[in-house]
Amino acid sequence: MTTLYEALVAEMERISTVIQKFPENLQGKVFDIMVKSYLGEQGYGYEAAATEEPETETVQHISVVDSNRVQSIKKRPIRRNKDSYSMVKDLDLLGKSGVEPFRDYLERYEVNSNIKFNTVAVYYLKNVLHIPDVTIDHIYTCYKNGERKVPGNLRQSITDTSSSKYGYINMSDNHITLSVLGENLVEFELKQEA
Repeated sequence: MTTLYEALVAEMERISTVIQKFPENLQGKVFDIMVKSYLGEQGYGYEAAATEEPETETVQHISVVDSNRVQSIKKRPIRRNKDSYSMVKDLDLLGKSGVEPFRDYLERYEVNSNIKFNTVAVYYLKNVLHIPDVTIDHIYTCYKNGERKVPGNLRQSITDTSSSKYGYINMSDNHITLSVLGENLVEFELKQEA
């Protein structure tokens, strides 16, 4: 005859096998659902571990089937980008110092992606305005001045521009420089308007 304890141990081993099939961030939730399902509504004193969860939004549901019960759990949290950026107030993008205004400069190129915009902005900041330390705030200011929608995650957009896939800029902490690939993109590859 099997005791309640032995039955619970056997079931826990079975639950642990099922849990391993889920992503790590879901395993605790799956465990709680399966244990509650096994123990029934009374739960025999089992309380799910209280954890602080990030702000989530349901993206896709996964169903856990055990003992003919189906329950849904959230697949993954969506983290909202909470970075904020500031306008660089002393940045002369209007051409007051005698240089070409940024908007006029931008119109010379076919800039149809954020990757290309980031590259042209860094090129302008480095080679036209001669800014020694370009930061994300400088690029943010260019988006605002160029009347272009700022990417939802500007930091990621800049990171993508510096990735091995593109490599148009180099980013170290908050310091941004232009690579040779970026110079070539602006000087030779982007179509200039007639």
